[in-house]
Amino acid sequence: MNFLKGRQGAGTGSLYVAGAFGISGFLTVVFLGLPERFLSARDYGGLAQLWTATFLVVQVLWIGVSQTLGRYVAEREARGEDTAPVLASVRRVQLVLLAVFLVVGLAASPLLNRALFGENWLLTLGFVAAVATYAPEYFRRGTFSGHRQFARLGALHVAESASRMLLGSALLFVGLGVVGPAVAIVLAPLIGVLAVRPAAVSRPESPGESFSATEAFRFTGPVLLCVAFGQLMMNGGTILVGLLGGPNALRSSAAFFAALILMRAPQYVMSPAISALLPNASRALATYGTLGLDRFILRAVSVVAAIGLAMVVGAGLLGEWVMDLVFRDLQAERALLVALATLAAFYLLCETISQALFALGRARLAALGWAFGLVASICCLAVLDIGLLDKVSISLALGAGAAAFAQAILYLLARRSTQAAP
Repeated sequence: MNFLKGRQGAGTGSLYVAGAFGISGFLTVVFLGLPERFLSARDYGGLAQLWTATFLVVQVLWIGVSQTLGRYVAEREARGEDTAPVLASVRRVQLVLLAVFLVVGLAASPLLNRALFGENWLLTLGFVAAVATYAPEYFRRGTFSGHRQFARLGALHVAESASRMLLGSALLFVGLGVVGPAVAIVLAPLIGVLAVRPAAVSRPESPGESFSATEAFRFTGPVLLCVAFGQLMMNGGTILVGLLGGPNALRSSAAFFAALILMRAPQYVMSPAISALLPNASRALATYGTLGLDRFILRAVSVVAAIGLAMVVGAGLLGEWVMDLVFRDLQAERALLVALATLAAFYLLCETISQALFALGRARLAALGWAFGLVASICCLAVLDIGLLDKVSISLALGAGAAAFAQAILYLLARRSTQAAP
C-alpha cells in the first residue's frame, strides 16, 4: 500500500483516478445490470429513478464543495500556507447546503413519491438519505484532490462502488427486492469514507490569509450552477422520459436509463479524472501563468476529444451487442445509443473546459456556457417531432455540443483579458 502514502502529479494522478474509476465503472455496471434480472420492469424503473435522482442532486450539491476544496487547498499548499481555514469554511458551507436540502427534500417527499417513485416510500426516503450520506464522501474527495493524494482518491471510488455492488447483490439474493439496491446506494459512501482515510500532510510554512465561508461560496455557488445545468443534461433525460412517457413511463425510463448507463460508462471513468485536473491547473496557472494553463488544458482537451470520438464510434459498432449482453429484456436502437454516447462525449469536453475557467476564477462564465447548452436542449425538445426516446437523447446531445462550443469561446475571451505569463 506504499502507493497510497505520497502525492501524485497531474499525469500520474489522473492515471490513478482513471484506473480506479475503470474498476468502479465495471462494478457499477454489474450493480445496475444484475437487478434487471431479479426485478419486474416497474421495480427496475423505480430503481432507475432512484439512481438518477440521487446522483443528479448529489453532484449538484456536493461537486461544488469538492471543486472548491481542490482549488483552494492546492493553491495554499503550493504557497506553503495553512489549509485549515479553507477546510473549516467549506465545511460550514456544506452543512448549510445539507440542512436546506433535508428541509426541502422531506417537505417535497409526498410529491416526489407520486411523481418519481411510483408510490414507493422506501425509495423516496432512500433518495433523501442517499443524498445526505454522500456529503462526507465528496468532502473527502475534495481534500484528497487538493492535497494531490490521487491514489487515495481512486481507492475511495473503488471502495464505494465495490461495497455498493457486494451489498446490493447480497440483499437481492436474500430476497429483499428493490430495497436491497436502495440500501446499498445509501450505505456505500459511508463505507468508502470509513475505509479510506487521509494521509498526513506537511506542516504549513505560514498561516496565510483568512478564508471565510462567504469567500468559499463565491466560488462554490457558480460551480454549483455549472453542475446543476450539466446534470440536467446528463441525468435529466431518464426523469424526463419518466414524466412524459405516459402509461409505460417506468418501462420507457428503464430502457433509456439502461442505454445511458452503458453508453456513458467511459464518462464514469473520465469525469473524476477531469475533476482532478483543477488543482493541477491551478498550480500550473500559479507557477507558469496563463501560457502554462493554456498548454495544460490543450493537452487535456486533445485527450478527451479523442476518447469522445472513440465512444461515439464504439456505440455505433458495438452498442446494440453490448446492450443485449448486459440486459435481458431492455432493448435500444443504434440511433439512441449513438446519440447518448455523443451526449457523454460532449459532456466530458464541457467538464474539461470548465476546469480551465475555474482555474482562471471565471466559474460564472463556465456556468453561462452550461446554461447556453441547456437552453439549446430545451429548444430542440420543443422543435423536434420524433419518438420520445430519440427526441430526448438527440436534444440533450445537441445541447451538450452547444455548451462545449460556448465554453470554448468564453475561455478564449477570458484568456485574452487575463495577464500573460511571467
